Amino acid sequence: MAPTDEKSRWQYLNEEAKAGRLYLDPSVATSCRDASNTQIALFTQLKNDLQMLASVTGLGRFTAADELAKMLGMKAIGGERDFKTAFEEHIAVLELIRDTIEISVKKYEDQQVAQAQALNSQGANLPNGGA
Repeated sequence: MAPTDEKSRWQYLNEEAKAGRLYLDPSVATSCRDASNTQIALFTQLKNDLQMLASVTGLGRFTAADELAKMLGMKAIGGERDFKTAFEEHIAVLELIRDTIEISVKKYEDQQVAQAQALNSQGANLPNGGA
């Protein structure tokens, strides 16, 4: 699936979470959030390491070698469908996934608190304080 499709899917889910229509159990969501953060850190490091690959050397002193070195460098950074852009797109989707998870968990926790408060107030209104 293309990164734009994934981004669209997670933008939709993010809006659903914000609207309170998407809930994730906190115990499951915590591992998903942690996995997202791990991947974000990995892709960020790989993206930063691309700078070393942007300047390819050691292919010889030929015109064709210079062109090949330039093509390989552009594949890392600045060329069509380069790795830097791919990493940035994946990081953006992972950040959206992580943020969606956090919103969903917050909504879930808020709902649990509201339900507990409603039950407590109902118990307080019963004769003998619900006892």
